[in-house]
Amino acid sequence: MDTTETHPNRTSRRSRRQPQKRRSNADRWGSLCDGLLVVVVVGSALAIGTVHIPVLLAVSALALIGATFELIGLRRVPRPAVVLAALGLFSALQAISLPAAWVKRMSPVSAEVWLRCLVPFGETALRSFPLSLDPSASIAEALKWLTYASVYVMAVRTRARRGAAWLAVLLFGSATLVSLITLMHGVADLPELYGLYHPDFAPGRWNVGPLLNSNNLAGYAILGLFAGGGLLLSGRSPLPRLASMIGIGSITAALALSGSRAGMASVLVAGFVALVWLLRAKGARISSRGLALAIAPLAVGIGIAVALGTQHEVGQFSALDVERKPSVWLWSLPMIREHALFGVGRGAFETAFPPYRGALDYDWAIVVTHAENFVVQWIAEWGAPVGVFAVVVIVGHVLREWYGSRSDRLRFMVLTGVLALFVQNFADLGLEIPALAIAAVVALAAGERTTAAATIESTFAPKRVGRRVVFASIPALAIWVVAMVWSRYPAELERRELSAAYRELSIGNVNEPAIPKADELAQRRADELEMRRIGELTAVGATVPATGGADGSVTGNADELSRFRARLHQAVLRHPGEAYFPLLGSLVAMRARDRNALTWVGRALELAPTNGPVHLILADLMHSHGATTQAMMHLRLAGQYDRTLGSAVGARAPVWAPSMDLLMQAIPEGPYGQEVLLAACAKEHAIELKLDCLRRAAVRSPGSVEAQLALAESLLAAIKAVQPPCKDDLVERCATEAEAASRSAARLDPKAWRPDYLLSKVLLARGDAAGAAKLLTRTCPQNVEECWHEALVVAMKGGADDATSTAANALAARECDGMESCANMFSSLASVLESGGQLALASKFYIKAAEAEPSAARWLKVAEFATQAHLNGVARAALERANHSFDASPTTRAKVELLRQSVAQPASGPPN
Repeated sequence: MDTTETHPNRTSRRSRRQPQKRRSNADRWGSLCDGLLVVVVVGSALAIGTVHIPVLLAVSALALIGATFELIGLRRVPRPAVVLAALGLFSALQAISLPAAWVKRMSPVSAEVWLRCLVPFGETALRSFPLSLDPSASIAEALKWLTYASVYVMAVRTRARRGAAWLAVLLFGSATLVSLITLMHGVADLPELYGLYHPDFAPGRWNVGPLLNSNNLAGYAILGLFAGGGLLLSGRSPLPRLASMIGIGSITAALALSGSRAGMASVLVAGFVALVWLLRAKGARISSRGLALAIAPLAVGIGIAVALGTQHEVGQFSALDVERKPSVWLWSLPMIREHALFGVGRGAFETAFPPYRGALDYDWAIVVTHAENFVVQWIAEWGAPVGVFAVVVIVGHVLREWYGSRSDRLRFMVLTGVLALFVQNFADLGLEIPALAIAAVVALAAGERTTAAATIESTFAPKRVGRRVVFASIPALAIWVVAMVWSRYPAELERRELSAAYRELSIGNVNEPAIPKADELAQRRADELEMRRIGELTAVGATVPATGGADGSVTGNADELSRFRARLHQAVLRHPGEAYFPLLGSLVAMRARDRNALTWVGRALELAPTNGPVHLILADLMHSHGATTQAMMHLRLAGQYDRTLGSAVGARAPVWAPSMDLLMQAIPEGPYGQEVLLAACAKEHAIELKLDCLRRAAVRSPGSVEAQLALAESLLAAIKAVQPPCKDDLVERCATEAEAASRSAARLDPKAWRPDYLLSKVLLARGDAAGAAKLLTRTCPQNVEECWHEALVVAMKGGADDATSTAANALAARECDGMESCANMFSSLASVLESGGQLALASKFYIKAAEAEPSAARWLKVAEFATQAHLNGVARAALERANHSFDASPTTRAKVELLRQSVAQPASGPPN
């Protein structure tokens, strides 16, 4: 029986249900992909900006999965996604190993770094290696850019389903959440993010949040602020107006407290441009009420920032430090020129830059991890052809879309935020943070013209998995797997782990001072400071003897040393341009009495010629081999390139130098060399050499108050110790020189008190104790207790009663905490006066002590002193107070009766 004849409508009903079923499937898959986009955008920001490799792997996996599903419903892949993916693939190509001859032709400087990286290990040169000087970082960057392309595909698809306002709400909500979390951490003054994560650097109070860095926070806030403004101005926001205003206020407060000058400047410029354009737009109608509603949340946010901020935040905006970042751009030009075609490798800027780093007059230890300018960064890492292409295509595309969005306020404001972000990243590079770049890609998708929607199929067809999807997915999956295996050890993490492993080595120098852990170091300087402290605290050669056997062999664990060197070998192959690993190798070689130590430190010097710790360790090595002149030269370079090593240089130079002329060779040129010289002079033990050193310091910097004071103090110390050249007949000559130095210091700093203090020492050396006491009472600051004590002793010695009384009253005017503390202070002062023969003053302060703590013991002490001083009236009054004290006892009353018997009774009248 033919069923089609008996049920003629079944086929037609099935045909109607199939489109409905396909639409239902499409809705479900669309909602799933939209959810993935939300997780990627918000999660990437909350997970510390996705700067850590494990988080990047998780975020990129979600983005790649979502993009794969979305590609099924696309007629063609959007061009921005193709550009972003192509840049990612080029980054991956930079990390592919090529024959050495090819690399030498394509990038001779990079090839030289690779060919020499294994020289300290005594191995032959590599036969193949990549163009990138940090291939593991380049793989990670490739994964980032594929993630950005995937996010763009997801965002374009979501916009086609839900509209541009939905993407703007996502951006605005994510920025609001980040801002609120940051503000809450600041209000509670929490040093740890979420109470769990402790950063390796010390962020400011108002930067402890998901993004941690002020510049990154400012960039994220810019996108959220303009997205929120676009939602308000367009009237297309699905959010209540109050919620939008609260979000804008929170973002504004976080931005103002971030301390990012470039962020604030870009917001002001972009905001002014947007306001002018909107006012001049055809048919623009902005009422006073609408203007007030737009300004109100901004004003509230600024008010919150003013209420919560301190002078520190104000100082961040008013600081005139603008030389550092342009200097980095200029220093990058030789690196760009030497790697013009293919760059140093995406992500390799940090390890490739040190050979080109110069020095600033005010910050010799600057740590450079990025160029702080996205144009310089891209050209340096990708090379001029690809870098310029990326800048022109990406920025040009945004500008074109922005210009064409004048008639749509939402799109116009969102794209204005993207341009403001680009402007900020000319000075504050935050686009290297995945969370910020992901947000910028979403903003770009939200602000583009609706022509992109034409690439979206009206129905979702899961069976249409064509070659395009396979072609896009396989390379992405391969890069994700390679990143998981090869990029787990970024240079920063590997530096910390190897420095920790170095501290645990049990070879050589068992008495070597411990090196502080990397996680105890401050802000973004953790790794550089670790190198610096290793250089300061590690003594080698003659300074700290190595532990060895009779034949010079090392008494250490050979297996442990082999394991460490194997890890060091792997780190060098992952980051051949990093100078920190050869530095560690040189330290290990010195501790192990390895003759290859000079090769190691030489390699570190090749990679970082202006690194202070490298020169300091090379100075140690030169000294251990008896090359004192070369050691002094490298001490000078260490202090010149790194001001914080001044104390280390000053500690070594006087010990190593056999003469003052040789010591002067270790002193850096410029104003900061004076600090090193004074530190070296302070370490000299021989008084004649010390005075010679200080005289040279005073002549070298006649405007240095510290040099004049140090010279005067050393001369006076020699006079007091009766040491040559300030002994016998030469005392007056030293006193005259000390007086001249003190008066020079007083002229240089008229408000300082120490010059007059030293002049009083000169008077005392000449035997004028009374004059010295009077000068001290006019000189000593009220809060310097030691000075007043000295004034009191000198005044009593010189018989200057007025000065004695002044000094005693000044000491008695000090703050004290509680009855017992005050009583002890007065009693101690009275004892000093008693020992100096000032009985009347001593009696006064014994009485003050008893009045501060009116116990029987205190009043008995007054009576005993008064009896010995024949102050009978004072003694009788004190005994009477002792009998009526709150803690009077039979024992104290018995002592009172004994003292009364020894006190002569007066004929009549009140007590004396």
